[in-house]
Amino acid sequence: MAAKADTACAVEMHDIVMEFSGVRALSGVEFCLRQGQIMGLVGKNGAGKSTLMKIINGVYTQTEGTVSFFGQNIDKNVSVKERERTVAMIYQDYSLVGEMTVAENIFLNAEPLQRGLISDRTCVRKVQEFFDSMGIPIDPREKVKNLSTGDMQLVEIAKAIMKHTKVILMDEPTAALDAEATAKFFEILSRLKEQGYSIVISTHHLQHIMDICDSVTIIRDGRACMTGAVAETTLEEVIAQMLGETGFQAVQSRPYCSFESKAPLLQVKNVTSKVIREPFSLEVRPGEVVGLAGLKGAGRTEIFNCIFGIDPPESGEVILEGKRLKVRNPGDAIRDGLFLIPENRHTQGLSLMHTLYDNALLPILENLSRGRFFINDRQGRQIVEDIIRTMQVKTPGSDVAISKLSGGNQQKVVVGKALKSEPKVLLMDDPTYGVDIHAKGDITAAISRFTDEGGGVLFVSSELVEMIENCDRILIVKYNRIVGEIRDVPKAGLTEDSLMAAIQ
Repeated sequence: MAAKADTACAVEMHDIVMEFSGVRALSGVEFCLRQGQIMGLVGKNGAGKSTLMKIINGVYTQTEGTVSFFGQNIDKNVSVKERERTVAMIYQDYSLVGEMTVAENIFLNAEPLQRGLISDRTCVRKVQEFFDSMGIPIDPREKVKNLSTGDMQLVEIAKAIMKHTKVILMDEPTAALDAEATAKFFEILSRLKEQGYSIVISTHHLQHIMDICDSVTIIRDGRACMTGAVAETTLEEVIAQMLGETGFQAVQSRPYCSFESKAPLLQVKNVTSKVIREPFSLEVRPGEVVGLAGLKGAGRTEIFNCIFGIDPPESGEVILEGKRLKVRNPGDAIRDGLFLIPENRHTQGLSLMHTLYDNALLPILENLSRGRFFINDRQGRQIVEDIIRTMQVKTPGSDVAISKLSGGNQQKVVVGKALKSEPKVLLMDDPTYGVDIHAKGDITAAISRFTDEGGGVLFVSSELVEMIENCDRILIVKYNRIVGEIRDVPKAGLTEDSLMAAIQ
């Protein structure tokens, strides 16, 4: 006999089992999101968080167990479209059409009609009324492609709310937001909670869970190992339950080292590009991690794209180990000893339709060629297995499709293949974006190994604490310009607040 649904729960799940081709992803999960509550859903990459949310949303149908909305059992055959009347899911990769306006995106496939015709005026008016009620300063007539990442996130929320749903599921909603945009986002969530919305946030930013959520559910190895009030637990306990171990050090400070006496490894002198019109200069010494800190859109990625040849330099000099480079495209940059780990692994760092093996070897195929049409497969296999081992990639094998790996393991492959190209300087644009705490540790350990061997790193992260913990020196970026510098970061007493003050 099925358990009676709790009417205080907006979403209730009993004994949820989910299997894919005989492999159990979730096992006996119990879950209750209460009405008017913000719940944090946490776990390592591959623990089952996304699977659980997709069952709620109807993308997946559970193998066993029951799901209820507001006390009413939901039949397994109820479609995603029908569930959208109650539940909306906001994915990590936004589902917005760049060439359409904000209002057009929000009402896409649900446009209000007047005399059989779409009423653009009504769309704009309704969106403006909603934005005014939430304190969102976005023009409904603006094209989405012109918005910041943070504003796109708010448009996604508006899409969900204006469909009159009462439950919102969010997958890594703050992963691509800087501190300022995150604060605005939290403001909106608080207003939604006051209006009675029930919200689930799945995120690897554990401090965000402690800051904004009422409760937390921890998924480990497909089971809900802990559910409780945030006010009654600690960050250390959440980490211990998530990892199944105690004493894990989430953040390891970079030791202080002086680089003043070393000759520069990389010198960028008075460089401009089609995007960066005012000349910029920087240096990186052997073993040094130099951060570029700025708000989203300040110019961090644009500087990387210029140095790496995506938007090649139009003037100035790029000098590596005393040799002036002519970087016309990324291929030139890689051959010269530069490698970019891009901001978005899915669209820029990986070919999702190919295997782990193919992705790992793509940058170094020239080095593995045997004759004109063949590559040395044995050597390639050894290289890929070494990436899997040194980066601790969890995978059934090297021939698995890269899309089947968790986000953290995908990112480890991105970092591993970058290192196998044997660069002199790594350009790392948000390298720990959307990965769990263990994967972050593996990636930062790889950075340390690389710099210990004399490599140099240019580093960007949207998490200011990561900038502080990983960098020896930080350059402040505003309006596509380097406007300041913080030296000797490990002993400067820098805090998130002081770094935020510097970049605003």
